Amino acid sequence: MPLAISLFVSAAAQAEEPAAEAKFSPEQIQFFEAKVAPLLTKHCSECHSAESRKLEGGLILDNRASILAGGDSGAAVEPGNVEDSLFIQAVRYGEFSYQMPPKAKLADEEIAIFEKWVADGMADPRGGEAITYVEKDPRDFWSFKDPQRHDPPQVKQADWPQGRVDHFILAKQEEQGLSPSPPAAPTTLVRRLYFDLTGLPPTKEQIDAFAADSSPEAIEKLVDQLLASPHFGERWARHWLDVARYADTKGYVFQEDRAYPGAYKYRDWVVTSLNEDLPFDQFVAQQLAADRLPEGERHLEALGYLTLGRRFLNNKHDILDDRIDVVARGFLGLTVACARCHDHKFDPISQADYYSMYGVLGGTKEETPEGMPPILHDEKPHDVRIFKRGQAGNRGDIAKRQFLSVLTDKDKPLPLTDGSGRLQLAQAITARDNPLTARVFVNRVWGHLFGEGLVTTPSDFGAQGEKPSHPQLLDDLAVEFMEDGWSVKRLIRRLLLTATYQQASADRADCRAIDPTNIYLWRMNRRRLDFEASRDSLLVATGSLDETLGGPAVDITANPSPPRRTIYGQVDRQNLPGMFRTFDFAGPDAHCPIRPETTVPQQALFMLNSSFIMNQADKLARDSAPQADPQQRVKQLYQRALGRDPSEAELKLAIQFVTSAPSDPAPATPWLYGYGSRDSETGKVAQFTPYASVSADGKTWQAAAELPNKVAGWSSLNAGGGHPGSLKFAAIRRFVAPTGGVITIEGKLRHKSENGDGVFVSIIGPGGPVGNWKAKHGGAATNVEQVEVKAGDVIDFVTESGETISNDTFEWTVNLLMRGDTIQAWNSASDFNTQRPVDAWTQLAQVLLVSNEFHFVD
Repeated sequence: MPLAISLFVSAAAQAEEPAAEAKFSPEQIQFFEAKVAPLLTKHCSECHSAESRKLEGGLILDNRASILAGGDSGAAVEPGNVEDSLFIQAVRYGEFSYQMPPKAKLADEEIAIFEKWVADGMADPRGGEAITYVEKDPRDFWSFKDPQRHDPPQVKQADWPQGRVDHFILAKQEEQGLSPSPPAAPTTLVRRLYFDLTGLPPTKEQIDAFAADSSPEAIEKLVDQLLASPHFGERWARHWLDVARYADTKGYVFQEDRAYPGAYKYRDWVVTSLNEDLPFDQFVAQQLAADRLPEGERHLEALGYLTLGRRFLNNKHDILDDRIDVVARGFLGLTVACARCHDHKFDPISQADYYSMYGVLGGTKEETPEGMPPILHDEKPHDVRIFKRGQAGNRGDIAKRQFLSVLTDKDKPLPLTDGSGRLQLAQAITARDNPLTARVFVNRVWGHLFGEGLVTTPSDFGAQGEKPSHPQLLDDLAVEFMEDGWSVKRLIRRLLLTATYQQASADRADCRAIDPTNIYLWRMNRRRLDFEASRDSLLVATGSLDETLGGPAVDITANPSPPRRTIYGQVDRQNLPGMFRTFDFAGPDAHCPIRPETTVPQQALFMLNSSFIMNQADKLARDSAPQADPQQRVKQLYQRALGRDPSEAELKLAIQFVTSAPSDPAPATPWLYGYGSRDSETGKVAQFTPYASVSADGKTWQAAAELPNKVAGWSSLNAGGGHPGSLKFAAIRRFVAPTGGVITIEGKLRHKSENGDGVFVSIIGPGGPVGNWKAKHGGAATNVEQVEVKAGDVIDFVTESGETISNDTFEWTVNLLMRGDTIQAWNSASDFNTQRPVDAWTQLAQVLLVSNEFHFVD
């Protein structure tokens, strides 16, 4: 039997005369509204309201008359009589009464509120007569009805719509007294299209080319070009990976490998499938039952949708619960997992429905082929018994493997008994008479393009979810999507070519006064780039992006960060890096229908201080250095970062900034790190070249990203020591005196290897060398009694190889104590950092890369 949801009608129709309304003082009414009503809502309404999906005990607490009428056990309250009121006995957890609420007894102060309320006569301003509960077929709920095509509504502004979609949008606007916004400028629209379709920004040349194309087909040509781009699949795959709760690791497990070594094969399959426009019904079938498809059609890596979830210490019941959830919410927009322990409180999903899906998804065996994500194949499929209260040891009736009862005919269940039933489940999910799947997916696509779905709860189309703002439009699009062969690219194309999508995003006070949250789309929503688009855009602006498709995950938190697209970054389910969390990345523990969007200080601090941002700003500035003319250099920075030329005011301000800054900026700390050689006559460093790169782990300065560098060899420095390159390219730790004074130096040198010919070190002050030492298979103290310096003088700590450069790794730390106007101290190890000095051009580049214009799309 299908579960029922409630309609309610007044019992007054059956009464001869309405009961007289009780009179209460303002103080009594105030007590009810401030104290009693919140407790009723919090603890009672779920089961004892006319809006409850399933009414318990026949008792409705929605108004005074219903409370007095009571339920199956009679009147709930006898006003003025605390001891004899069943309601009070229940909340007191009386020995011979019901105990309510059933989850836990109320606090003593809450019970006291109810007792005072009853004792004072049960004041309740909610008037009306007792409500009668009437059952209704749950299939009458809007999302369980089959979607239908609708004729486009008539509109007054008939020259605005560019297709069916626009008629539905404009009709709603006109009903509300709204009007659409003018078209967006070409330079705005081209950026919007690039980000929505590829997740990458257009170059200035691409922006200018689109703006210069005045043909009527310009937008269509660009949309088709971007839909054909391999970057389309990367962008839209990331949207789907949120739905699939994708991660490269299992979460917390015990005594086993935490990694899913072949997880990336599922991610790459999603990218390829979207690029090839695999019909969505096949997309679903592959992810649920690829192993059951014919040999030539199967893509086993697609089963990662089911198998790449959290492992829950390999608790089978929790793993299957996670899979039920990702299937039900991901494809159907239903919270079926809520019925694990009891019938769903709000939606027509029973425990039998839950354990039916449990049987379907549990009748499998999992294995992990080499280089693949875990896959499934059927093994001894069978029906399972319901777990009473969700407890595996407390078995109830058998739940036959069949499709959700609310989505099938009342008296004709749809069995899922072919093997495990997973292929039949996929076919039922994508059947033309399933009212949910097309609606749910169309709504997800709409949300990604317009900033918010027509249904703002994209994975909850049940009673607790929001109703659609444009129900006829959603239905029309859903039917058209199915009739169009479930083509994702055609759906997206159709939406992009609407006047609605192509509107400007500027605010309009008159429309905002009517529709402040833009429900009726009188303008386009301005949107902030998500984490992936933001990081990828920084790599594009600096010409660093590696456009290689697919492959194993990389650690994008390393320093320097690999220039791969962010979708290829390692997602560690148990230890999600702080950078991901800071920028609202989808939590990989469970299906994520909507990413949170926060604005927190950590985001600004990352943009100001992170090595990734600084490296991109530094590269952008260095790439512009060949421009001798400062004005041309500023223009190049704007063109690369923002895709446009600076205004006259911006150009003037930038020139003023870079020309007024010192040409040789002071370092953030007194230490510099680089390589060079010594002059044979003076013993001083003849040429000092700062290291250009930081190692992947962010702990070592070196001449290039990979060692040995063709110029400086193995030359590198870390907090505790390093490695020289050769006699010509020593490793040099340079101290720049911030003030004048006398410095005492104490140091320890160690060459630990038992091989090689050791290393030579020198301390070189402003006047020349003040000490030389050698370490071979051992160590030496490197102490200098005093070195006199002025502000800006340097002391170089130089390490050179012997005749050979093998086995020359060394440890050398020094303490510096300065006596002058004040006493200051430094330690080469604790002061070590991988941040290079920032000049004015790099600061200007950073300002552009962290600007709102860079990280928002109009």
